[in-house]
Amino acid sequence: MKSFLYLLAGVAVVLAASKTYQINYRVQQAETRVSKLVRQIDKEREAIAVLEVEWAYLNRPERLRALAFTYSAELQLDKVDAANFGTIAEIAPPPDEIGLAVQQIVARQN
Repeated sequence: MKSFLYLLAGVAVVLAASKTYQINYRVQQAETRVSKLVRQIDKEREAIAVLEVEWAYLNRPERLRALAFTYSAELQLDKVDAANFGTIAEIAPPPDEIGLAVQQIVARQN
């Protein structure tokens, strides 16, 4: 009877060790995958930061002003002037409740 219990305990220890090894192996795989993802996220964040700097560099007002002046004939841009803007009353409202509300707002402003 004792030998059966020893054998059963030995089998239980082997099964527990096997299960522990499997869990440990899966944890190591998950840690490797997480570290790869963290490195990839860091690389993407760095790329985003570079793109934001490039965007800011390309959108400098003095650069855009020089480009607009250089290509003004091709772009056919007009100078910004107060005459280029209209009023809310000049916009045709949509034919629904929103349009009625806009008409009432415009009537109150006049």
